Amino acid sequence: MGKIFIFLLIVVIAIPLFIFGFLGFVPGLSSILGASRPRDLGIKYTQADLSSIRAKSQVRYETMPETSSPNQTRKFSGQRAGTGEFTSAEITATMNNQPWKYWPYKNVQVKFNTDGSGEISGVLIKNKVPGYAATIGIPVEAVTFAMRYLPADPVFYVKMRASLENNEVVIFEPQALQIGRMPMPLGMFLSLGGDQLVKQAFAQDFGGMTNELSKVQNKKALIINYINGRLSSAFGSFYAKKAYGDEEKLYFEGTLPEKISYTP
Repeated sequence: MGKIFIFLLIVVIAIPLFIFGFLGFVPGLSSILGASRPRDLGIKYTQADLSSIRAKSQVRYETMPETSSPNQTRKFSGQRAGTGEFTSAEITATMNNQPWKYWPYKNVQVKFNTDGSGEISGVLIKNKVPGYAATIGIPVEAVTFAMRYLPADPVFYVKMRASLENNEVVIFEPQALQIGRMPMPLGMFLSLGGDQLVKQAFAQDFGGMTNELSKVQNKKALIINYINGRLSSAFGSFYAKKAYGDEEKLYFEGTLPEKISYTP
């Protein structure tokens, strides 16, 4: 009887531990199970891709002294016309080579598909999130919320269709979102599914997060308005007359900053 009890106890503990390890929420075990590795989108880049995108954009990068204020650690200045096509490998290269101290992404892959959708996978460096958020105007309450629920340095995956025209969002169609190996119900973030989302399978594990998010209405509109607001006010050097993904490339027409200053 004692051996049976011990066996049952191991099963009760081990199975949830294994599941959460696979989903990326158990440090150490998650690494062993491969849950700490981002989804492979098949995009590889070389130094030539990085050199190519920097030559196309002609943006100069300069270092700045250390400062105690996160929102003073990166600045955009100047403006120049920019039109071009950027491959998945080129965008992947620049996403993995940002020397700014609060850049919160690593091991990133970006893939543009022939149907106009785009995919991105990578690792979110959790301890850089507050500094990054402070520089792009994300409310402190939202950062506190994210820091509470995010596991340590989670892998992520996003698939969506999106485009800009005249510096505003014209298409915003999320198709998939994963944190760790956990598929997140999009309606929870975008109010597409209503109150029944609280009853979905993951609500038991993320009940607090689900319940809090379910209280916020019209989240999709709020996200689009936030993006439009940032485009019009915070990035004076950047203007997207047109920006969209298609035929495995990102197409851009507009203006870009001449210089980006950053604290390494």
